[in-house]
Formats: sequence, C-alpha cells, structure tokens
Amino acid sequence: MTSAMAVFGRNDLRGVRRESLLLGVALAPLVWISLVRFATPPVTTMLAERYHVDLVPCYPLILTGFLLLTSPIVVGGVGSFLVLEERDSGTLAALRVTPVSIATFFGYRAITVLLVTAVYVVGTMTASGLLPLSLVPELVPIGLLTGLSGVVIALTILSVARNKVEGIAVVRGLGIVVAGLPLIPYFLDSDWQLLFGLTPTYWPSKAYWVADQGGAWWPYLLAGVVYNGLLIWALFRRFEKRIR
Repeated sequence: MTSAMAVFGRNDLRGVRRESLLLGVALAPLVWISLVRFATPPVTTMLAERYHVDLVPCYPLILTGFLLLTSPIVVGGVGSFLVLEERDSGTLAALRVTPVSIATFFGYRAITVLLVTAVYVVGTMTASGLLPLSLVPELVPIGLLTGLSGVVIALTILSVARNKVEGIAVVRGLGIVVAGLPLIPYFLDSDWQLLFGLTPTYWPSKAYWVADQGGAWWPYLLAGVVYNGLLIWALFRRFEKRIR
C-alpha cells in the first residue's frame, strides 16, 4: 500500500510538471493571494477617504470569494485532470491486473485533494493579512471540510467529462455553482439561506462566517461533513461503474 502511494505521488508530480496547464492552475492561488494581500488595503483606504465606505466588514466575503471557494475548484480540477490523463494512458485499465484496487487508487487521490485543498485554504487565508490570527485554529477543520468539497468537485468532473477538454468546460460551469452561489447567503438574514446548502461549498463558507462572528460554527461543520460525505459516496459509485 505504501509503495503504491509513493508511485502515485511520483506520477502526479511528473504529470503536473509536464503539463503547463496543470502547473499554471496549481499556482493560480499565488496570484489571487497577491491580489488580496496587496490590493485590498489600498482599496479599503480609498473607499474610506473618498466615499466614506468601510470595506473592513466585507473582509470575510473577500477571503471567501477569492481564496476559500477557489481552492477546492483548483485542487479538485487538477486532481480530476490527472485521473482523466491516467484513464487515457491506460493506467486505470492496468490497475485491474495489479493488487491495487480502483478504490485504493481513488482513496489516494481523494486524500491528496483533501489535504492540498486544506493547505491552500489555511495557507492563503492566513497569509492574506486580512484574517485575524485568532481564527486560524478554527480555519484548520474548515479547510479540511473545504477539502471534502474539492473531492466532490473532482468526482463531479470525472462523472461528466470524458477528457481534459470536456473537464475544463465542466470546471467553468461548476465555478458558477460552487464559487458563486455560496456567496449569496452572506447577504441573507433568513433560514431560507439553508437552501444554498445543496451546494457542497456552502457549508465551509457558512462555518467560516459564523466563526468570524464568534458564533457556534461547528454545527455547520458537522452538517457539511455528512453532506459532502454522502455526495462523495454517491459520485464514487457512479465513477466506479463508468470506468468499468
């Protein structure tokens, strides 16, 4: 098992280095964090001086839109593209005659997507300069929940796309759903906002907003774990049937 994971890891690194598109996508959060860290403070000052508008209360929304919600799309997209490449090259077919099962292979891929997404979320939001350092402990489990959303995104792409070209189109469509819709509840003060819980990335976003306000954020964390887990189970069953 350990040797198989090491082989998968080396193949991933080679695949990302070989494909300039994947490398560019993987490094995209560095661009976003630069924009957030260096552009937000002067814009905040300008709005306060010229229009008497305080942008500080909107910092959680900015961090969510630019960093928290984009991380699962980036990592989940890269993870799914690697699987699509492996399917085209016959790697998945070759696994059928090896001791390594499809479930083991995807378990490695899911854990990688989950952990890398969590690192992206915690690392970028902490380095943004807009996040109170007191929220970092809460951000770790929220980042892991966001990683589960990244696994959902990867499986959704694999369930629909047959190649990387179709995968890119699916990512663009998913971006509106998983990175756009979860921002709307930020402006709603009603229980109707729970309808947006149908999008997997709503739960880490809501947990972060409630944590930022000092409220009880863990119920949203638990609900998100259950919901994302059910989606992962259903989508993996579909993916497994498709490749067979």
